[in-house]
Amino acid sequence: MLPCITIPKADIQSFANQHLYHCCLGMAIHTSCATGPFMLFLGVVGLAGAWIGLTVQHCGNHGAMSTSPVVNKAMGLTDDLIGGSSLMWRYHHQVSHHIHCNDLELDEDVFSAFPFLRFDARMPRKWFHKYQHIYMWVAYPFLQLVFQLGDWQGLLENQTKGTTLHGANAFEKATVVLGKLVHYSIIAVIPAMLHGWPAAALGSAAYMATQGVVLAATFAVSHNVAEAKPLASGSATTSSLLTDYQERDWGVQQVLTSANWGGRIGNFFTGGLNLQIEHHLFPAISFVHYPAIAKIVRDECEKRDIPYAHYDTLPEIVGKFSRYMQQVGLAEQMPLQDGSLLQHTEAQRL
Repeated sequence: MLPCITIPKADIQSFANQHLYHCCLGMAIHTSCATGPFMLFLGVVGLAGAWIGLTVQHCGNHGAMSTSPVVNKAMGLTDDLIGGSSLMWRYHHQVSHHIHCNDLELDEDVFSAFPFLRFDARMPRKWFHKYQHIYMWVAYPFLQLVFQLGDWQGLLENQTKGTTLHGANAFEKATVVLGKLVHYSIIAVIPAMLHGWPAAALGSAAYMATQGVVLAATFAVSHNVAEAKPLASGSATTSSLLTDYQERDWGVQQVLTSANWGGRIGNFFTGGLNLQIEHHLFPAISFVHYPAIAKIVRDECEKRDIPYAHYDTLPEIVGKFSRYMQQVGLAEQMPLQDGSLLQHTEAQRL
């Protein structure tokens, strides 16, 4: 078991200034790109949208932006501004992914891209998976479009691929529609009025492509390296993920299925997503504390012989990510654990 960690009281003014800086700068770039010389900012607008997604909305929707629920909800709604949905994100990300990280049956991030991408060796292998480490980089520019379609589908079906929208009220569901209308206005309608539809279409495509690649390169890498997956027989991660989810040590699972990279600089630019282990253990704590927390968590893991994956740079972990996707694309299918949901489903089909 990992111990409880007491965080000293932080400098509130410094905490507020860092979050305010992220919010104001990202929003300023995003808005200026939609109303200014559009063709000059095709990539910048995507970077601004990704930065808002990585920092402002992510921290707000986790309730970690402020002690005020109103501020957290307001910052969380910036996800709708950049093309996502704060409602769908909370169910998909918090209910499905954070609770059941890298669980084949319960973590939507693992199975939602299948059969196009095979993130886990327990999934059936298709002939084209041996090339997935190559074609995934061609697909990631369309990631934002996939999110858009998924949000609409989830709203109509009252569920994401990993969870049902239990408890979502009419107002929250209305924010999905209103948020999309605002986003489409900023990213397409206003630019078209100012610069014409060809420029608006090109700009929108560049926005989605840039945002998709940035989000994939900074988020997907944190849970898709060999150490975080049940690829090696007998590894701690394999043993954890092949154990019934009701019997696992939740804290240990978060450590084993996540990987860190970089330090304070990466923490600033990704809203703490580079320190994924600490984020998964303490999602409702502001990311400004993660560098300090990481020292404690790593020390406690070493005392308990719990593997703690950390890479020095983003390029290093991106390389490990690409290598893992190649390995899992070639790996034979692993058997499912006894009593698993998928095993029960396959038995019914037979």
